[in-house]
Amino acid sequence: MELLAKLLADEARLEKKIRETRAALTLIQKRVSECMAHHYIAMKQPRILMPEDLMREEQSYERLLQALQDMKSEITKQIRPVEEQIIQANVEHLRQSFGEESQRLAKCLDEIDDNILACRQYLQDYDRIRSGLQSLNEKLAQLGADSLQIADGLPTTDLGEIIRERIDHLRSQGKI
Repeated sequence: MELLAKLLADEARLEKKIRETRAALTLIQKRVSECMAHHYIAMKQPRILMPEDLMREEQSYERLLQALQDMKSEITKQIRPVEEQIIQANVEHLRQSFGEESQRLAKCLDEIDDNILACRQYLQDYDRIRSGLQSLNEKLAQLGADSLQIADGLPTTDLGEIIRERIDHLRSQGKI
C-alpha cells in the first residue's frame, strides 16, 4: 500500500513538472511567435519571409513538448504494472483474511453446536440426579423422616423448549 501511495505521489509530482514545463515551453513558443509577428510587421513587406532560425526554434519547442508527452506515457506504462501488482497483492491479502475469518466464524458455530449438545448431556444428568434424590427421599420416608424438597422436574423433554425457558429465566434475572 505504501509503495502504491509513493508511486501515485511520484506520478502526481511528474505530472505537475510536465505541466510546468509545458507551460514554460508554450510561453516561449508564444514569445517566438510574437517575435516573428513583430519582425514581419516591422518589415512592412507584402511578401512574408519566415526566418529559418525562428521556424527551427518553434519546431524544437514542439519536439520538446512531444518528448515530454512521450516520457509521461512511458513512465505511466511502467507504473501501471506495479500498481496492478500492488492491487493484486492487496486483493490476495484481503481474500486470505476473509478465508481466515470465515474459518473462525465456522468454528464459533461448531462451538455453539457443541454447547447445545452438551446441554442435552446436562439435561440427562439433571434427570438422573433428580431421580436419585427422589429415591433418597423415599428411603427417608421409609425410615420415618420428613422428605426433603427436590427441585421441580423440567416441564418438557424438548431440548429447544428447555433452552428457550432457561434463556427466559436468565433474562428475568438480568443475566442476559
